[in-house]
Amino acid sequence: MTRFNVLGPLEAWHDGVRLTIPAGRARVLLATLLLRANQPVPVDTLADRLWEDGAPGPDRVRPTLQMVVRRLRQALGDANVVRTTTNGYVAEVDPDALDLHRFRALAADGRHAEALALWRGDPLSDVRSDVLHAEEVEPLLEERLVVLERRIEADLAAGRFGDLLPELRSLTRAHPLRERFWGQLVLALHGSDQQAEALAAFRAVRDLLADELGVDPSEYLRAVHRTVLSGDPEPAPALTPWTALCQLPPDTSDFIGRDDLYSEAAALLVGDPSGTAVPVVAITGAPGTGKSTLTIRIAHALRRRFPDGQLFVRLDGAGGDPRDPAEVLAELLTAVGLNPSAIPDRLEARAAAFRSRVADRAVLLVLDDAAGFDQVKDLLPGTASGAVLISSRHQLAGLPGIRSLRVPPLAAASGVALLTRMIGPQRVAEEPRAAVAIVEACGGLPLALRIVGARLAAR
Repeated sequence: MTRFNVLGPLEAWHDGVRLTIPAGRARVLLATLLLRANQPVPVDTLADRLWEDGAPGPDRVRPTLQMVVRRLRQALGDANVVRTTTNGYVAEVDPDALDLHRFRALAADGRHAEALALWRGDPLSDVRSDVLHAEEVEPLLEERLVVLERRIEADLAAGRFGDLLPELRSLTRAHPLRERFWGQLVLALHGSDQQAEALAAFRAVRDLLADELGVDPSEYLRAVHRTVLSGDPEPAPALTPWTALCQLPPDTSDFIGRDDLYSEAAALLVGDPSGTAVPVVAITGAPGTGKSTLTIRIAHALRRRFPDGQLFVRLDGAGGDPRDPAEVLAELLTAVGLNPSAIPDRLEARAAAFRSRVADRAVLLVLDDAAGFDQVKDLLPGTASGAVLISSRHQLAGLPGIRSLRVPPLAAASGVALLTRMIGPQRVAEEPRAAVAIVEACGGLPLALRIVGARLAAR
């Protein structure tokens, strides 16, 4: 049996024997692949991780990377899980063979204490890569804190107020600007009949937020404060109630000719209920082919399959000024209920906060008009309960598990049918050759046909 551990120092075990992984780039390579287990990792991404001070020249990247892969495979021996893909490598790992997968599965089942028991320290503490730790490990630490918050919520609900006080005092010292831990401390003090101390803790965090960030306490903290003032023995709800959103633009009534793509995309987004990867589908094609129209229609059709909400963001990728991912994340975090004053400054922290907020929620995220991989990669949810639907003029190779569907121009019959809906069957029947000529002149592009059809209908 083979097992891998990343929630602490990097470990690889096979048949009860711990394997020795060579120091340096081989460890960075294995760590990178395990953090994205069962998802292909492109060569460019691996090169950024392995050579932080500058990768070898373009003609040497692949041969040099192949040497590192060969060395890692030799070290793993019978436990080798590294496979070659079209443009990179993947670690094919059973869900139970990786502690990170087990952690997420336990957390999703509400078994928070068991999930946290898998942590042996800071993730990959013996792997030297600043980029890896900044982009991959920091979000993991945020993920752990969210699970820790949920475990404490369960303990509060069970009335273990006094037992929580030492832990919460330590957590508020270690994370002084994390309002959730402060609120939980106030609730634990309140539940222990220490009202004066609870109010003092609230004043302490209120003053700290004002001094450090220049902001007022969040609505959550204010609700906790009201609970203490009212003397209510029942603690206030710790988690902001989830409100299902539907931000989708209106569906179009003249959709036609895309039934196969529509059905395939919908099937891919619903995915395998037992899967662990987030379903990501990209609708690509030339300008005017109707990518956004198809995307919005698919999203509307799947609303019942994603009852926790449908989030919609225009990324403005076709113009010269695509939207900043950090700005988009701030918009998404506000939409899912995070107080604007609590939104982190750094892109990575915002991405982690968004993943935490939508974790285990059946949410469909629709990203319209994406500029490319770099704009989208930080916007993805982290759990397979959600799904992502993207429209773009560009291929988005490199996103984990993405499936791309290209939208072609409309066939002649579908183009004529669209024109018929816009100007009426009588006019098309009177001049069928002219209708076909219009479709051909428009190149089968729905956008062009709608413009021409609108002008004809107005005459």
